[in-house]
Amino acid sequence: MSPALSSMPEEILERILDHVAAPLFVEYAPRPAWHIRSSTPSSTKNGTTQIGPLLVNHTWLRIATPLHYRHVVLQTARQAALLADTLRANPELGHWMRSIRVEGTFDTLADVVPFCPNIEQFDMIVDNGSPTASTPGQVQIATQPQAEGHAAANAVLDAQVARFCASFEHMRNIKHLVVRKNAYLTQARPTLVFEQLGKAIASWKCLETVHIAFRYSPSPGSSSFATSLATAPNLRAVRALLPAIWNSTLLEISGNPALKGIQLTPDSELMGSHLFLTEARKHTRLMELIHAGTPVIRRRAQTLACSVRPASAEAASVEAANAQASRRASAAVKDDTELQVTSTMTVPSIPARFAQIPRRMGSSLRRLSG
Repeated sequence: MSPALSSMPEEILERILDHVAAPLFVEYAPRPAWHIRSSTPSSTKNGTTQIGPLLVNHTWLRIATPLHYRHVVLQTARQAALLADTLRANPELGHWMRSIRVEGTFDTLADVVPFCPNIEQFDMIVDNGSPTASTPGQVQIATQPQAEGHAAANAVLDAQVARFCASFEHMRNIKHLVVRKNAYLTQARPTLVFEQLGKAIASWKCLETVHIAFRYSPSPGSSSFATSLATAPNLRAVRALLPAIWNSTLLEISGNPALKGIQLTPDSELMGSHLFLTEARKHTRLMELIHAGTPVIRRRAQTLACSVRPASAEAASVEAANAQASRRASAAVKDDTELQVTSTMTVPSIPARFAQIPRRMGSSLRRLSG
């Protein structure tokens, strides 16, 4: 190691390695379950990998290992199986994990989460069944059934999804949940996932935020998901895409007394009139949460409140102006009356006094002449 790096405080080195060893979160692009990926999350175009810093020396390995396992992204069932084998051999690595992102209903997730008691964020993508890997070296792909006669293939996929749902009960400390989908909610397997997710949320007492990253339309099988969110004791914020038409999902969730805000996206669809917002305005609690959680709607409401005054305020200002004008008119009439009274009292006395002067002067002259 160079002298500069060897003398660098480990706190600064940790901040630097955090930008290199931690996996990058990229926005999910929907892919069918049979799509074969050309690269893994840790690979880059120039051939280097994010595990490179772990191979420099023992100091870098000690500092970068917790950073590398803090946020885990599993794009394939094979990656989940390999991670499960790694955690079996080194169980202490699972204690560093704080968030996990699973881009498919991989049954091998059930082998991973028992080693990760400190997971706080769970990002999942619901599909209609994903390829599986029973061993790290060999991938067994369960193909989608091509006809109704493929009952065996359907049974395999059903078992995989059920095992994927079984992993929810091991995640007791989830604070942040992100739900995406790559299938229709009317299909049997996605419906099963949402049913089991609703049951798991009922036991997630630490859940604070939920991001529904699709236009959620309620179905009979997935109703337990919204019901569980409406009763989550520590749920503070819900983020969701603006529904295309009115449905009662967000209305039911808004019944949670602990909820502080509902954020609707995207902003471009919130500026004009919308069918969902038109109906939502009929429900006071729901609109209060939308105003509190959606900055665009909150700023728009404040702008309208400043530019348009209520009719009662206008009437009150008119009455105040009329009263002030009446007081001014009364004061003016009072001043004119006092001026007239003063003039009447003083003007007649002036000529009376001056009229006595000639008489006194005449009497004085007569006395002098006599």
